[in-house]
Amino acid sequence: MGPLVLLRHGESTANAGELFAGWLDVPLTPRGIGQACAAGHALAALRPTEIHTSVLGRAINTAHLLADAAGWTTPLRRDWRLNERHYGALQGLHKDLARSRYGAEDVERWRRAVDVRPPPADQDALARQLADARYGASEARLTRSESLADVAARMRPYWEAVLRPLLADGGRVLVVSHGNALRVLLHLATGRPLAETALAQVPTATPIIPPLGVASLLPAR
Repeated sequence: MGPLVLLRHGESTANAGELFAGWLDVPLTPRGIGQACAAGHALAALRPTEIHTSVLGRAINTAHLLADAAGWTTPLRRDWRLNERHYGALQGLHKDLARSRYGAEDVERWRRAVDVRPPPADQDALARQLADARYGASEARLTRSESLADVAARMRPYWEAVLRPLLADGGRVLVVSHGNALRVLLHLATGRPLAETALAQVPTATPIIPPLGVASLLPAR
């Protein structure tokens, strides 16, 4: 069984500015660029057989910077199912503005509950997403908001069909993704309840090596 290393992207302008990013593309800050390079030096000995990222620029750029710093030539495999949670109407809002507009209690519930979705994105946001070539003809084009359970539902097939077989064959897999997506992967990889991994702290550009649960690596029924 090969190792699985999970890494959240480096600090983005949304992280620094306390904004909900979700599926929006936001760049890395200079600090985030430095974090990505430092992670590459720290992980140089891993030499992954595959690197997987979301289709969002902050994850892709982190992976490229990390690989360059580590001296790897490993190609990147991108998939929208590794995207951050879609935050619907909250995307692009400062967190204080979201609390003012919707109420602090509801915003906290949308952030922390496993099965509650934020308000959906509006028609203009949906139109931009429908025109985004990264989502092609997939069901992602019509996503307007997600709960953490929704993220688990779209990520589980990727875990079962792509990541888990690679690990079972001895592959060394690095996943560069996002906070909520990695909380879901912790759930899938370890077999721990989603309500538990939903509370995990996932710092930017800090490697996480989860203990792979036996149940998570058994063949799918």
